[in-house]
Amino acid sequence: MLIKLLVTFFVTFAISRAVLRYRDKQFGLFALIFWTFMWLVVVFFAWLPKASDVIARIIGVGRGVDALVYVSVVALFYAVFRIYVKLEFIEHEITSLVRNLAVKRNESK
Repeated sequence: MLIKLLVTFFVTFAISRAVLRYRDKQFGLFALIFWTFMWLVVVFFAWLPKASDVIARIIGVGRGVDALVYVSVVALFYAVFRIYVKLEFIEHEITSLVRNLAVKRNESK
């Protein structure tokens, strides 16, 4: 029972952070809805862990908790990959901007 309450408390905190980011215009409406949905799914499985057995049967894993861990690991790897790609793009853009600035400064002298 304690873990359910801790998860619920943390999810409430996480959703409040998402709402604040939305109000500060750091998040769009889609991001707010997505993260709220994801956190509510976490609470759902915390309070009804047997519901994850359905996912386990679909994936072909013995226990629901194992299925959730596998799906979470795959999702995290994908998120890290997306962040890596975006970071590489940003580094390329910064390099290009700095190079262009240096050329313009050199031309104006």
